[in-house]
Amino acid sequence: MDESDKRPERDRRIALDARDWIVRLASGDVGEAELQSFKDWRDRAPEHRRAFERERRFWQELQQLDEAPRLPQRHAAAELRARPAISRRGLVAGGALAAAAAGIVAIPRLERLWQADFATAVGEQKEVALPDGSVATLNTDSAIAVDFRPDLRLVRLLAGEAAFRVKSGAAAPFRVASLGGNSDTRDAQFSVSALDEEVVVTVAAGRAGVTAPTAPDAAPGPGAVELGENRQTRYAAGQRPSFVTTVDSDAVLAWRSGRVIFEGRPFASAVAELGRYLPERIVMGPGVSPQLPVSAVFSTREAVAAVQALARTQGLTARRIPGIAIIIA
Repeated sequence: MDESDKRPERDRRIALDARDWIVRLASGDVGEAELQSFKDWRDRAPEHRRAFERERRFWQELQQLDEAPRLPQRHAAAELRARPAISRRGLVAGGALAAAAAGIVAIPRLERLWQADFATAVGEQKEVALPDGSVATLNTDSAIAVDFRPDLRLVRLLAGEAAFRVKSGAAAPFRVASLGGNSDTRDAQFSVSALDEEVVVTVAAGRAGVTAPTAPDAAPGPGAVELGENRQTRYAAGQRPSFVTTVDSDAVLAWRSGRVIFEGRPFASAVAELGRYLPERIVMGPGVSPQLPVSAVFSTREAVAAVQALARTQGLTARRIPGIAIIIA
């Protein structure tokens, strides 16, 4: 067999490997070692990078088709017929991404893992040493990219939540950029979360300035919101930070020790917070009072039991379908 005969088989194997990586990355259960293995495979050859991009675009198109129920069936069928036949491994990938349309949201996860230097799976927490000696602690299902330069120590929070202990004494400021805003400091202990298109910044010690909207590389502007100890602000993408509030930073950052603390938290919000630590989607049926205040302390490692306990406070049950959903009704 000459080289021209071998090429189609080699291309086919690369495409299958790319589909396998799509499935594994979309699962949400990817540790640092596996993420590094993916990046090693991707960077090994230009053909690998191109194959992954092709497959990513294809699954993106399938997800868009799934999200357009009024699309005439003959059009969807014609779109799929235009693609090459999918192998058994491809069908497995299709199943995984069909689940994504039901709540796993695979494509955004793939996008952020592509950019991330460090990431956590659902239910995982991880402490990361940064190049300057600062420490970042990533909460469940979170990802950051690190871009340190002589004039700026830049961390991009791509998704989720992270707490930072910033090493003082450096000439360059320390910045966390997320959703079009920046949080700048030189020596603070603080956390930044990017959930549901909103960023929340909480300072536990020291001081930080929050500016939005702005670019990650922009110089801090005069309109920064200044935060001191036990202070918090928030902003949505494209908007200025809200007014500063006083909070109990120990309660906000309790997740670092494996706890979540609710003090008068609305029921639906408390359930959603616990849901961040679970692979299943939480669905609320009729009879739920979403605004009922909840005050309790739960372990993030026992999130299923915590959801069940919250449900019992309303005389409800939480039925778990492993890997798919938890139904409160």
